[in-house]
Amino acid sequence: MAHASPPAEKTAAPVEVTELRTETTRVFANPSGTRTMEVYAGPVRTRKGGDWVPIDTTLVRAADGSISPRATVIGLRLSGGGTAPFVTAERDSRQFSLSWPGSLPSPELAGDTATYPEVLPGVDMRVRADSDGFSQLLVVKNAAAAANPELRAIRYGTATKGLTVRPGADGATSVVDDQGRTVFASGTPSMWDSSAQKIALAGKVRSEERAMGLQVEPGQLTVVPDTRMLTSPDTTFPVYIDPSYSAGANRWTYVNRDDAGESYWTTKENNKAKVGKTWGTAGLYRSLFQMNTGMIAGSKITKAWFSVTMDHSAACAATGVDLWNTRPIDPAVPLTWNNSKSHWLTYLASAKGTANESSACPKPDFPMELSSPALMKLMQDTATGDKDTVTFGLKINSDVETSQDQWKYFYANTARINVEYNSRPRVPADVNVEPPKPCATAAAPTAFSTSTPSFSAVISDPEGENLAGELEILSGDTVIRTLATPLIGSGGAFSWPPLDPGVLPEDQPGAVFGYRARARDASGLVSPYTERCAFTVDKVKPGTPVVASTDYPNGTAVRSVGETGIVTFGRAAADTDIAGYRYGFNPDRITSWVGAAPDGSASVPITLWSDSPGGTIGISRTLYVRAIDRAGNGSSAPATWSLTAKPRAVTAAPVRGDTNGDRRADVAAVFDLGDNRTAAWNFVAGGSGFPTGHVGWDTGVNGGFPAFRTATVRGDFTGDGLGDIAILREDPDRKTRLFLLRSDGNRFVSEAESWVGTTYHLSHLKMVAGDFDDDGDDDIAVFQGYQGEQTKLWVHTAADGGFGAPVMRWDSGAAGLDLTATSFVAGDFDGDGRADIGQLRGYDGAQTKLWVQYGLSAPVQRWDSGAGNLARATATFLAADVDGTGRRDEIVIMSDRGGNTARLNVLTAPATGTAAWTDAVWWSGTGFDTGAAVLSTGDFTGDGRADVAALYATGNGNRRMYTFASTGTSFADKQPGWEGYVGDTNTPFTVEPGQVYRIYPRHSEKCLGSTDAVRGTAITQSDCVLGEKKQQFTVERQGATEYFYLKGVSSKMCVDVYTWQHVDGAAAVQWTCNGSGIPQANQQFRLEYVEGSGVDVVVRLRPVHSEKCLDVKGASQNNGATLVQWSCGDLTKTNQLFYLRPEA
Repeated sequence: MAHASPPAEKTAAPVEVTELRTETTRVFANPSGTRTMEVYAGPVRTRKGGDWVPIDTTLVRAADGSISPRATVIGLRLSGGGTAPFVTAERDSRQFSLSWPGSLPSPELAGDTATYPEVLPGVDMRVRADSDGFSQLLVVKNAAAAANPELRAIRYGTATKGLTVRPGADGATSVVDDQGRTVFASGTPSMWDSSAQKIALAGKVRSEERAMGLQVEPGQLTVVPDTRMLTSPDTTFPVYIDPSYSAGANRWTYVNRDDAGESYWTTKENNKAKVGKTWGTAGLYRSLFQMNTGMIAGSKITKAWFSVTMDHSAACAATGVDLWNTRPIDPAVPLTWNNSKSHWLTYLASAKGTANESSACPKPDFPMELSSPALMKLMQDTATGDKDTVTFGLKINSDVETSQDQWKYFYANTARINVEYNSRPRVPADVNVEPPKPCATAAAPTAFSTSTPSFSAVISDPEGENLAGELEILSGDTVIRTLATPLIGSGGAFSWPPLDPGVLPEDQPGAVFGYRARARDASGLVSPYTERCAFTVDKVKPGTPVVASTDYPNGTAVRSVGETGIVTFGRAAADTDIAGYRYGFNPDRITSWVGAAPDGSASVPITLWSDSPGGTIGISRTLYVRAIDRAGNGSSAPATWSLTAKPRAVTAAPVRGDTNGDRRADVAAVFDLGDNRTAAWNFVAGGSGFPTGHVGWDTGVNGGFPAFRTATVRGDFTGDGLGDIAILREDPDRKTRLFLLRSDGNRFVSEAESWVGTTYHLSHLKMVAGDFDDDGDDDIAVFQGYQGEQTKLWVHTAADGGFGAPVMRWDSGAAGLDLTATSFVAGDFDGDGRADIGQLRGYDGAQTKLWVQYGLSAPVQRWDSGAGNLARATATFLAADVDGTGRRDEIVIMSDRGGNTARLNVLTAPATGTAAWTDAVWWSGTGFDTGAAVLSTGDFTGDGRADVAALYATGNGNRRMYTFASTGTSFADKQPGWEGYVGDTNTPFTVEPGQVYRIYPRHSEKCLGSTDAVRGTAITQSDCVLGEKKQQFTVERQGATEYFYLKGVSSKMCVDVYTWQHVDGAAAVQWTCNGSGIPQANQQFRLEYVEGSGVDVVVRLRPVHSEKCLDVKGASQNNGATLVQWSCGDLTKTNQLFYLRPEA
């Protein structure tokens, strides 16, 4: 069968798009590819038990005696009698309750109304459930009852949860949340007698009607009835006294000429919309309805009609009603006849009908539909203008409006607007050049190093229709080239072909261009454009940079061995767009990097050491420097500079964390720069802070040290007084390799692997460094977690510039230590010169305890934060000598205190014996997000006391260095230092190009694959077989997007959700990749990261076209179980979780 990219799944009849269903709206997918939306002015359905059910206000008793309606949009609970609140309304977990000042009898139930008899002598209370609120009436039956002094001021108790009752104008009240948004509202309370024979809230209503006073006090509402009506001999009993409350979900009301100042938002009768002159009594009505239209924003309207069902008409013959467009209405704003006269904007349509209920000419209810070109235009204008609502009014033609023969009732809950439409496509997503670069403005455009760039994007359509992607290249506001794809499946990622040569000039690096994209459907409807991104084309290499230094004059020794000097780089005279400089001491590997200032200059600290640090011989080295422009072009030839240092004996003691050997600590940090590129940044302390930062080690793109497969730790592992970095890397062969990045004073030199083994799994591993054997160089302690909350400590002893094999020094035993809830630090906590380890263990209730391993022995508990005082998961712990005693016996704790507030505590070991550790606050401040900071400790100021440095993320890959200087008893407030672009991405994992992977369902630990190379063969799980290519996949990115193809190594075909189905249970098969010649969204997947690192990364595989999850059917453990598409469950659904493991 054909397997090309289809549009939306077609059927012979409209099918509801159930995920778009709301309380007021339904949407249907039509066979033609359009959709039809029907929207009511008020709720007609609600969620109950996860299902949609019709509104049903019928009251039923619960087992506890309380009473509730069967299905309404708010939670409503009525009293079954007694002193509890007689009504409690709940919306979004917020509650509002009213109480009667005495004990209530058990109510009588009739449909939607509960009647509490004789709450006062001769007075009943009726509470009626509405779809979105409730009505409450006191029914005063006779004059004797009306004389009761308790009716002069009726006091209701109020109670709220997450809400506040506020008085409004004219006695109205609103019940608002903490943001001031109205959750429930009541209009002006009113009272009326029974002089008119009109049926309403289970009784006679509203001829003589009067507003009442209302007082709002904490915990109480007081209604003040009109005493004259209660005592007048002209009053016809019973008399009715409200108020009523609504959640505002019903956006319809009516106005009455004969009660021209009355607003009926919360006092409408019987859910009937009234139109015309009331038969036999006073009253001339018009009804208004407001519907939500946000769903059709930007759409093309192909059909529109208004429908409503007539309940009753006065005449036996058909009479007419007019449909108008009106101004918007709002339940929070009173709407009356007087203030609505200007609401009637445009006449739209008319229709006639009859539904007379008299015995003379009985007629059934009469459904009416009103349509016209004017209504079509209104709905198209509404869609084009992206308007959220449209408002309609029903009234009688003005020529006959005062004739009682025109009187009509309509069922308000049948009033709806129906619109057939074609949605405009969504704005394209992930539009970018390949490889990706930031979207920039014309004032600071991104520089491209090619004149024939390729671009990629993701396009989608709300109806799932096929789309074409259009890319425009602009010069100013002029489009100089448009690239368009053929129609492709909605939701898919794709790439446009490269721009043809000649479209963009190669000799105008200052010319600014732009690109933007949009999507177009088959009918010609287009999406809005994406944001315009500005770029230049620069293929011109920078000139040779200028090098200068007074500390290191070219070929002349001024500084001595071990002294830091500054070397400055400058751009060539013709260059204007230098981004930075690469420099180093090997002309074939110039990898160190420093960013340039706006004037193109940069300065770097240089420290020269002989091969034997601390020796007395002088040294000369040649420095090579290339300028790099914003497009990435480098100088054709490097500048050279001869650095020479005089001999000197360095006798000052080394300082921990000193990467260049000047006896001041520095900051080094390893960052993921994206594209499987990892770099070590070095920030050398100087002056009162950190004047500069530079890259001291850079793997380059796909450089073999992807951050998610590595763990790093700092220390002086060679004993030369220079701070190094050690890296553990987990490789596809399931082995872990240990590497040393040795500091030579200016950069980190990558050494060959020091150790390789199978001891570790990176996803359950933490490291610290310290001199555990007191031999003058740091060793590495590795805590490896195992199942059952067991943790083992392994130690790599440093020796001869390398590391020994790991030796297990401690085993927690089963349930002994949960690695995931523990942080580790290394310091000398007992003063014996050997490093000890502190375990900071987190407990429930924001509690942390310190356990210390003295000399790597079994841990003992030494400190407890107490419950509620310190959450380990949001804290950072570092060992340091902050008081300058020469002993690294303090633990600095940076903790998040909430509200963007941070605190630095110092936990100090006792001088001797087993005395208690002391805890003190050394700094506290606001405006500091601890999650944005990479922390280090060290003597950065040269005063002998360790300070705290925070490399703080300021957004878009930029960082700022803050220093908290130690005074010996506290930390001074943070002082800013270096600031610049680091480019860190913090990507949890990356796919490695060209790497072969196996995909293991987590629940079974089998392997996914196919049994043959036949198109359409199901993807199944089976026992993993070493080297079996049918169980191997490459994971191939589409352009610069985050969408991937899973391509079988053996079959060369792609994993495919068969025939683009969206339903649960659709089979995942292998199929020719992009077999229709265009990208197919049912073959593209988002790799949703769940957890893990190294070779134990866990993902969910999300088909792009459906956004569901791939799922091993039925969570089967059996060989041959098929892979299907299914709605994503929570993360405990392990048959939807997969290990993505690289194959060796």
